Amino acid sequence: MSDIYATPESDLALKIRSERGGGNIEDAIAGNIEVGMLQMLGEAWRDLKGFKLKCHIATVLWFVVYIVAVLISIPVVIGLSAAGADEGSAAIIASLVQVVAIAATMPMIVGITIMGIRHAQGKTVSAGTVFSYFHRIPGAILWYVLMTLMIMLGYILLILPGIYLTFAYMFSLPLMIEKDMTAWQALEVSRKAVTRIWFRATGFLLLVVLLMILGTIPLGIPLIWIVPWTALAYSMIYFKLFGAEAQTLAD
Repeated sequence: MSDIYATPESDLALKIRSERGGGNIEDAIAGNIEVGMLQMLGEAWRDLKGFKLKCHIATVLWFVVYIVAVLISIPVVIGLSAAGADEGSAAIIASLVQVVAIAATMPMIVGITIMGIRHAQGKTVSAGTVFSYFHRIPGAILWYVLMTLMIMLGYILLILPGIYLTFAYMFSLPLMIEKDMTAWQALEVSRKAVTRIWFRATGFLLLVVLLMILGTIPLGIPLIWIVPWTALAYSMIYFKLFGAEAQTLAD
């Protein structure tokens, strides 16, 4: 029943709310959203048609950029060595360059998540979406550094906090980019929301890892289905918990 004494919402606010879909951050943090991981996997499997090829193209694009980013450290080492730097310093600098380069490819993974959200909602999907969030590279680098430091600190503090944070941060990257949050805000929102479903979320990620490992055994052929299937399921879980902004679903 509506509250007749509540402050009327503007037409714009109602329009924005109607254009958003799925869950919302407040309910996710409060634990008011029930998410069945096996149910999400089942829905993703049934909705896989039309997503596989585009997901594979996007994944290949990401992988190529990732390899190039990793290889960036090689000319850095060669250049530093030619300049007379000692091997230890060159290795440290090259490692830092590699970390930054790898973190810079992370927005492309969010692009795949956005593709999954759009596909599940019946929107047009393009593999080129992986290139849509490069402007968030500085934030992705900060996110990567903060997350790594927090998880490392957790492992130093009796290991269990590190295990907890490893899984609790599973939605932090798409939250930062899709919701336009700061790196720290995204880490905290993900942690608080996943805490409510930590065992189920952890089970989902471990199952994904197991499926990926098993999928590589028969010449990797099952990965043709496993990669887009699990990527789509992850997108659906994110959408179920946090919803998607109007610009994410816009055509």
